[in-house]
Order: sequence, then structure tokens, then C-alpha cells
Amino acid sequence: KEYKKDFEESMKGRNLTGLEVTPSLLHVKYATKIASEKEYRKDLEEGVKGKGLTALEETPDMLRAKNATQILNEKEYKRALEQEIRGKGLTELALETPDFVRARNATDIASQIKYKQLAEMEKANYTSVVDTPEIIHAQQVKNLSSQKKYKEDAEKSMPHYVPVADTPEMQRVRENQKNFSMV
Repeated sequence: KEYKKDFEESMKGRNLTGLEVTPSLLHVKYATKIASEKEYRKDLEEGVKGKGLTALEETPDMLRAKNATQILNEKEYKRALEQEIRGKGLTELALETPDFVRARNATDIASQIKYKQLAEMEKANYTSVVDTPEIIHAQQVKNLSSQKKYKEDAEKSMPHYVPVADTPEMQRVRENQKNFSMV
């Protein structure tokens, strides 16, 4: 205890007289001050906390963008007001409540008159089946494989006999046939 007391009285607060004040010593002192956690926290509390990014908001471009956004939001709000409320009146707004819409739907479902009208309309509206490519193909295949259709086509073409003209190929075949028969 006495040692600490003696140290505090004699040494604490005094400069080390043997060392000269050099630029490197000043640099070390400044670096120590910067690295000090207390100084860092103090600077953080005073300079940064609670301010946010106010420096960015003060630029003219940021102010112009903020103003444009505000004007756009007001226009959208007014347009929605015009479309949804004005011109419809209170009666139309009252008719669009969820309870009223549900009650109207229940009445429509329960109505036998509307049910019968819809049934009659559906009876009157019928559609024919469109010939799809598959149906057309099936009909063509049926016609090709039908013996009756084949015989009808053959009988139609019998009276129309057309002789085949003598072609050089036909003459060559006839000559070859004669040569084979002679052999």
C-alpha cells in the first residue's frame, strides 16, 4: 500500500523528463487517443446516434424526389377517391357491403324463377361437335378400308380403259422378253 501511495505522489502526473518530444512520440499519443474506446463511444454518441441519414436528405435532388413522391401519392389518393366514392352516391356504397352482397346472392340462389330461366336458356343453346383432325382422319381411314367403296370406285373406272402408250422402256422390256424366250 505504501508503494502505491509513494508512486502516486512522486510519479503520477509527471512527464518522463528523459524522453524528448519527437514527432513519432506525438504520433503515438495521437494514435492512442484515436484507438481509445471511450473517445470512440463519445464521438459516436455526439456525432452519429439519433441523426440517421439527415445529411443525404438535404441535397436538392433528394428534396425534389421526396416532393415528387408526395405529389404522386396525393394524386393516387384523389384518383381513388374519384373512382370509388364520388359519383356513386351513398346508396351504391351501401349496396356493396359484404353482408348485402351475401344476402343478394342467397336470394338469387333460392329463386326458382331464375333457376328455371337458366335451365330453359341452356336447353336452347346447344353446339355441334366440331370435326377435329382425329375425327376427319378416322373417316378417311374408314373410306379407304371399306370394300364397298373400293368396288364402287373400280366399277366406275372400268368403262374408262386407257391404253398405255409405247414408251422406250416398254419396248426394251418386250425385246428382253423375246430374247429370253428364244434362249
